[in-house]
Amino acid sequence: MLSIVNALDSVIRDEIGMPIWNPEPLVNIVLALLKVSRDGKLREDEILRMLKYTYSEISRKELLKTLMLLEIRGLIRVVMAKENLLVAELVRED
Repeated sequence: MLSIVNALDSVIRDEIGMPIWNPEPLVNIVLALLKVSRDGKLREDEILRMLKYTYSEISRKELLKTLMLLEIRGLIRVVMAKENLLVAELVRED
């Protein structure tokens, strides 16, 4: 998982290490994180922690909006693990 974060980090930082605009849409990055995760599942807090490494300004609200968009498109399934904790998983096409 860390390798994808490192790869994404190199895309969004300039030569002096300052963050720059990320051309990769957030939905693509969330999907990529889920694809390289264990069993295609990640908790919401894990996704947010990984995204904060590359998108330092991302909020929980933005993440939830992205997860909802992916779920509406049928790419992921989001379930409530416990109060205020969601788990996102890739939808497998058998």
